[in-house]
Amino acid sequence: MTVETMLQLARSRTPADRSRIRLTVAALSLSGAFLLGALRVLSLGGGTMSADVYSNYVAEPGLRIGLSAILVLLAALTAGLAVQAFRLGTAARERRLTALRLAGASDKQVRRLSATDAATAGLAGGLIAGPVYLALSLLLGALPRVARILPGVQLLDLAAWLAVIVVTTAGGVLLAVLLHRDDLEPRAEHPPVRPGLPKLVVGVVLTVIGVVAAPWVGLIAAAMGLIGVALIAHSTSAVWVQAVGRRLSSSGDPVQLLAGSRLIAEGRASARLGALLGFCGLLVGATLNAMTAVIRSDRSIDDLQFYGTGFGFAALALLLVAGTVLAALVVGVADQLVDQRRQLASLTAFGVDVPFLRRVVQRQLALVAAPALGIGMAAGMLISLGRLIGGTREPYDPVYIPLAVALLVIGGLLALGGAALAGLFLRNQLKDALHPENLRAA
Repeated sequence: MTVETMLQLARSRTPADRSRIRLTVAALSLSGAFLLGALRVLSLGGGTMSADVYSNYVAEPGLRIGLSAILVLLAALTAGLAVQAFRLGTAARERRLTALRLAGASDKQVRRLSATDAATAGLAGGLIAGPVYLALSLLLGALPRVARILPGVQLLDLAAWLAVIVVTTAGGVLLAVLLHRDDLEPRAEHPPVRPGLPKLVVGVVLTVIGVVAAPWVGLIAAAMGLIGVALIAHSTSAVWVQAVGRRLSSSGDPVQLLAGSRLIAEGRASARLGALLGFCGLLVGATLNAMTAVIRSDRSIDDLQFYGTGFGFAALALLLVAGTVLAALVVGVADQLVDQRRQLASLTAFGVDVPFLRRVVQRQLALVAAPALGIGMAAGMLISLGRLIGGTREPYDPVYIPLAVALLVIGGLLALGGAALAGLFLRNQLKDALHPENLRAA
């Protein structure tokens, strides 16, 4: 099979598949831009730069490691979003792979096509990462000095850009290899969901080590603890989502009944994205906790600007990632609408119309996104960044409890607003899914 043939066969055909690839490319490009920023900051070395041009986070050598670590963390979060985005459209991808096998393609050739599809997305994401970083550096460069946390580009940065392109392309191939086994396994209509025991055990161990060792090891222990929390959320999220779906499926409310049934049938992908959304909310809440602590302390105006800039940009970047995760949830629902259009069209005989189905979709999204974002932000505010990273053992200040409650409400309202917007964005897909012509035999 020639390269041109593989590219033609691997090319996305359906609108849902193209949306999946676009979201994957967008997540990889953003991840590559954050990684470029980390490499650019590290390339400055140990020399002191002019504090009249850049923020202290860039000008002072001792702060560059922390800034690079934050950029790498953001790159990891957006890379995780790319993994979940590429998982979308599982049913349609399975049908496509089955059709290729029926046409005579071997398993090795199908594996190559999957790798080509993912590698193309990784290559595109890496290529776009350079212009994205350039745009971000120019945008921040036009702001006041305290906000200039990304150095401007130089000719030598082309080497770092090439390295990022290689990393994103190789990451795409690795992603295809890891997910190819899932595409080959037969799937039950409503597969039983159990927590991933190995991930759960490793997550609990890492979390305990992170909490116990944080006062002595600091950032390394905090990283272990965060990884542990992420593993716990990832291994148990599908269980909670399907438990909610089963509870709602016995409801007498038709909207809740259909929303619960959809969560049971397609809960795994939503649960993974919900866990990522909750993890972003956890970091946002912890960052806002640190901003609150700085504001309440007796510091000078310069110190307040210094800390407020760093924490503020971190919170905005995390909220951007959370918004992209919510967009991935919407794309996943759109893919479900395409895959289940015959079943949905049959509901028109019972009086189901577009407004009713929109309420079902909005309820489905809200049930996943609102608890994840709200609880994550509230937990982050209660934990605090000092306890999360520095292992502080200072007495807990009860003033953060009402702030955590406020973040719980705000996070839930943000997710509900996103679900409402998703219902408006999907109105055409909802109308197409209920069209009677979907009942025709294939």
